[in-house]
Amino acid sequence: MTVIARGKIRLKAMRNEPIEEGLALDSDGHPTTDANAAFEGVCLPFGGVKGSVLGTTMDLMSGLLTGANYGGDVKSLYFDHSEPQNVGHMFIAIRPDLFMAMTDFEDRMAEFNRRIKALPRAAGCDEILMPGEPEERTEAKRRASGIPVTDNVLADLRTVAKARNINAISQTPL
Repeated sequence: MTVIARGKIRLKAMRNEPIEEGLALDSDGHPTTDANAAFEGVCLPFGGVKGSVLGTTMDLMSGLLTGANYGGDVKSLYFDHSEPQNVGHMFIAIRPDLFMAMTDFEDRMAEFNRRIKALPRAAGCDEILMPGEPEERTEAKRRASGIPVTDNVLADLRTVAKARNINAISQTPL
C-alpha cells in the first residue's frame, strides 16, 4: 500500500534514473529522489496517515490472520534469502448477483466508470484511468512491439544462454 511499487524503484535503480519526490526514504530515513538509495530504504505509504492505516490493516488480514509473517518479519524479496518469505495473502470474493441481477450490476458498474472518468481533471491530467487500464495498455503495446529489456538484464540473459549453449538472445537492448 505504497505510493510506488518497490519493483518500479528497482527498475529505476537498475537504469540509474531518479524517482519523484515523496515516494521513498533512504536507509537513514531521509527523503530521496535517488532510486538506488530508495531501493535500499523504504517506500512511503500512499494517503499519508490514512494510507498507513490501510497498509497496517492489510498486514493484519494477510499476515497475522493467515498465520504468515507480518510486521517486518517478511523476508526481503531482494536482500534476504536466508529462508522463505512466508508471505500471506487474503482474497475476498463477492458475488454481485446475490444482491441484484448481474445485468443491473454491469450497468451500474459501467455508469460508475463513466462518472469517475467524467470528473474534473487536475492541471496537466489528460485522462482519468481506472485500475488495470495502464496495465492493459502496456500489455497491448508489449504484444505489438515487444518487451523492452535493459542492457544489464540482456547481459545477464546472454551469460546464462552462453553457459547453456543457447544462441537465441539476439535482440537489441533499449
